[in-house]
Amino acid sequence: MTDEPLPLHVIAGSPTDEETAAIAALLSGLMLERAVSALPLPGRPARSAWDRTSRPLRRPWPTDRDWRDR
Repeated sequence: MTDEPLPLHVIAGSPTDEETAAIAALLSGLMLERAVSALPLPGRPARSAWDRTSRPLRRPWPTDRDWRDR
């Protein structure tokens, strides 16, 4: 973190250092939420060529028949 002061100007009253820090934390949290919400949501990962072309090589053997019955 940097020790740069936030551009906050108190125009009325005399807040304590704790009150000023609370307002600064609130505003920086709101700015962070706004910046994150402006980012596009990640999309689905693209399927590889292997996944797109893969298919089952054979069907499952029916369990109600014997292996000799075709």
